[in-house]
Amino acid sequence: MSKKSLTVFFSYSHKDELLRDELAKHLSLLQRDGTISAWHDRQISAGTEWANDIDSNLNAADLILLLISSDFLASEYCHQVELKRAIERHEKGEARVIPIILRPCRWQSAWFSKLQLLPKNGEPVTKWADRDDAFTNIVEGIERAIGEMLKSAVVSVAPPTKPPVQNVTPVAEPIIKTLSAPPVPEVKNNPVELVSAKGIDYRELEKLLKNKEWRSADELTAKHMLKVTNRESQGWLNAESIEIFPCEDLRTIDQLWVHYSNSKFGFSIQKKLWLECGGEIGKYDYEVWKEFGAKVGWYHPQNDDWRTYTEFMNDTKNAQNALPVSLPARPEACNGVLFSHPDL
Repeated sequence: MSKKSLTVFFSYSHKDELLRDELAKHLSLLQRDGTISAWHDRQISAGTEWANDIDSNLNAADLILLLISSDFLASEYCHQVELKRAIERHEKGEARVIPIILRPCRWQSAWFSKLQLLPKNGEPVTKWADRDDAFTNIVEGIERAIGEMLKSAVVSVAPPTKPPVQNVTPVAEPIIKTLSAPPVPEVKNNPVELVSAKGIDYRELEKLLKNKEWRSADELTAKHMLKVTNRESQGWLNAESIEIFPCEDLRTIDQLWVHYSNSKFGFSIQKKLWLECGGEIGKYDYEVWKEFGAKVGWYHPQNDDWRTYTEFMNDTKNAQNALPVSLPARPEACNGVLFSHPDL
């Protein structure tokens, strides 16, 4: 995929403005080369309705940085408006939230304590012997997160309850309220009918699958799914776009994979395995997700880590029921939604 600039939103207390400015300086190289476009409320123009400006930028952000201090925790606006909206977007898989501990405070019982914190070990920036070291560590963590997000058109990232890792397959989250599991569709012996509600030509995907060119088929699947939902510029699917994904297209993609892999690969096959591992539709359980990941070859239980996309694709001969892996979703947004689709 082409490189995409990610929008970054600073959520902070004005009493931490100097520390925010220091962090912005350390991020300046990423902004200069077009990797990110950063925004904070001091950029609001005179005469602008500031609340609307903040809301629009917060709702558009790909990456939300929570600059944590006692003043941030005490701020009603930060807590009731910005943090509340950040939580909603994070849990829907629309954005990634990274808490950054600026000053010592009692943050351990807050919602964001379950996320991977920066700098390392949650050591406040002001407690470091050299603050430049602290900000450098923070930028390195942000760069890793950005790298994963930019690659999400090929494969998603790990759940928010674990430290970010490279190119890990999507995770389940309690988005869909229906817990009943529709039956896996039966695939006929004759070739799949290439139906699309959006005019997508699936003949090339069928050719790749027929020739067992799994990696190329996997990447083309991601491109088709982005085109179906008009999210090619974003490079990933959010929960809402998966929920309204056309039945005709999802059925065509799934049955092509199932048919040409002799029922080895396909989203419906993954759904069946998810349920066999004790998973529930629309309900996120990280322990179940790890069991599922180990079963299909995405997860190394011995090392407690997730395979990169390249590592997995180089070893598909040993993988079971794990393709396609390229569903382009953000963290927390995928399997709970996709697996509950009526055509799986």
